[in-house]
Amino acid sequence: MGLLRSGQCRPAHDDVFCKALKSAVHQIDAIRETAEQLQLVRDEGLVEDLLDVRLQSLPVISITASRFQTWKANKYLSQLYMHTLALRMHVEWLKAATESVSLPSEAAGAAGVHLLQLASLIRTALIQIDAVALPPPRSSLPTVSSAFDVLRYSVEMSRSLKVFCHWSKRLVRHLHIKALCPPSRSL
Repeated sequence: MGLLRSGQCRPAHDDVFCKALKSAVHQIDAIRETAEQLQLVRDEGLVEDLLDVRLQSLPVISITASRFQTWKANKYLSQLYMHTLALRMHVEWLKAATESVSLPSEAAGAAGVHLLQLASLIRTALIQIDAVALPPPRSSLPTVSSAFDVLRYSVEMSRSLKVFCHWSKRLVRHLHIKALCPPSRSL
């Protein structure tokens, strides 16, 4: 199989790889939708006030359009896998926190399910290109003692998931094109 070896994109088409990428886009879209619902505060003025606290353990996603030109598929796909698992861990933590203060946790539960499915699809893609899928490092997350804390973290998680979805969808689309997968309207 000559799809993507040593971090380079080469002309080839692998049905399993392409299907995994196509399905990944659907999961990313579902995560984006649940990210909107995850934010438990709708007042924009209040949202800005709530963002004074940061979860230091959230993955930092920094990639520019110019870096897409020199990217290595194995590296960025592996990074996507790690970010997906890290965000899932944070979403599961937020779900438990919302339940502990009797706030609605359905959006966090749904986001966790979609993140787990996305991680599975990315792992499938990584296997197809013989790349290593490393888990993210364990992070210690703060103790949530009030509904106010949950509101603050829900805003931050929502924003972080939206950034993640934007970055990951661009990455998956780029990889789909470089791997010469059949065109898809959903991408």
